[in-house]
Amino acid sequence: MHVDVDRIADQLVFVHLDITCWSGKKTVTPEDLGLDRQQLPPETLVSLGDKQLINPAALREFTSLRSAARRHGLAVGTRFLGGYAVPIAKAADLLARLDGLGQQYQDARAAFLADFDRQVAEWAAQQPVEWQALIRETRLSAEDIGGKLRFAVQAVRFRAPDPAVVDHPGLSQAVTGLRGQVLQEIAVLAREALDRSFQGKTEVTRRALSPFQAIRDKLEGLSFIDSRFQAMVADIDQRLAGIPPRQPITGPVLEGLRQFLCLASQPDGLRTWAEHVVPDGSRLAGLNVPMDFNPRAFADQAATRDAVASDRDDVDLDLTTRADSASERPDLASSAAAESAVAGETAATAPVAHDDAEEPALADAGDDWFF
Repeated sequence: MHVDVDRIADQLVFVHLDITCWSGKKTVTPEDLGLDRQQLPPETLVSLGDKQLINPAALREFTSLRSAARRHGLAVGTRFLGGYAVPIAKAADLLARLDGLGQQYQDARAAFLADFDRQVAEWAAQQPVEWQALIRETRLSAEDIGGKLRFAVQAVRFRAPDPAVVDHPGLSQAVTGLRGQVLQEIAVLAREALDRSFQGKTEVTRRALSPFQAIRDKLEGLSFIDSRFQAMVADIDQRLAGIPPRQPITGPVLEGLRQFLCLASQPDGLRTWAEHVVPDGSRLAGLNVPMDFNPRAFADQAATRDAVASDRDDVDLDLTTRADSASERPDLASSAAAESAVAGETAATAPVAHDDAEEPALADAGDDWFF
């Protein structure tokens, strides 16, 4: 399938977050425990674990700020190439927010490093006497730890390379997967809203509508990726316009909101709903969802219908997008917020994916952890 990479790239800013946080841990060595290395299994087989060198609460602000940055990125953009693809119209505001978080991070970093030695000594003093040496003999310095605390943001524009210079499909494949990625992230928002505010409820207040606005704004900003996003936006607008301004939300109105979230909680469900667009593309046609609607069963049925259709025809846009996004989709199952890093960063992130949904692997610097 051909993707006009440059058309989409012209409407995006790629925002990369380079944010690291020290875990406060260091790998335990046999010498720390008075053990003879020769009498132990090889380290490739057995690990002695880690020692916590400082109170974890002293590091919480750094991970919280990183989560907030990810959430802001996810609120207006979508995960892309290790960062976020953000609409041009929303990039300046996002970058201003990130700069503010970056300043908070730098202030927290300076305060933490200035008080570092005292905090390490205090943490050691809280441990049993026989184990205090595990911390005191590690000989950490504020200078060393300062290199593990970093908050940097880069914003760039991109275009496909000239085929005469470099002919490679990687960027086109990544751009093709953007639509599926957006729907995955919308599904996270919808599942959180269902669990938090709608499941089992016979009445909600207008405060429960914030996830709808978050979903709407995200889809509208990224509608140049797929024109059907605008149909979803129109459907959300129609639903919100019909809600009484100063009354509890109950009955058919509440059920309609719940049904929409059920569909949106599965990317295939929202994709199938989006296919029910009237010819002028202005609004989703009515699609009744039963009271006992099962999002997973709905998604399985949609996948079966697509598989049958693909036997007759060439692979269409939706199947290609699903294949691409499946190969690159991040693990969003534990999302919350955080990330949403997206997030937390979401979300970003109305709440967006939780930070633990996209927690990177721990990087090794010597045997200190930072991530």
